[in-house]
Amino acid sequence: MTLVFNASPLIVLAKAGLLDDWVGLGSPCLVPQAVVDEICRVDDALDPARVWLEKPGMGLDVVATPPMLPFLAGWDLGEGESAVISLTAAQPGAVAVLDDLAARRCAQAHGIKMTGTLGLVLLAKQRGLLSEVGKALEAILAAGLYVSAKDLANVRAKAGE
Repeated sequence: MTLVFNASPLIVLAKAGLLDDWVGLGSPCLVPQAVVDEICRVDDALDPARVWLEKPGMGLDVVATPPMLPFLAGWDLGEGESAVISLTAAQPGAVAVLDDLAARRCAQAHGIKMTGTLGLVLLAKQRGLLSEVGKALEAILAAGLYVSAKDLANVRAKAGE
């Protein structure tokens, strides 16, 4: 399964210290150049996601930003979200990794497979990278991802915890 990452999941996973362990969840893992540019625009040279992207052999394939698909024009998404959806649509079997609600609604409306940071938690548990989801969820929350109590309970239930 090819995963196509947007900025938010990369930023949150890097801040949570989970990116190195989880980048292998997809094979390959793709990041459009527009997403890399968005992350690297931060002024903080020590930003965890920026540092991670700039190190050699990070496990992600940075690809050229694809042309925006025509249907995206009416959704008012950012360049990164549009690039992720366009790239995912062009890759058979690919899954977009998006946390932005508008981008998720757009992908869903156009039949594009997607997951988010919480979906990656469940995938990591299924693949045996986590024995339980609690610590990963705590790290993700501490990294700044807003997750409702209902969504946290749902993830724990799906993980059998």
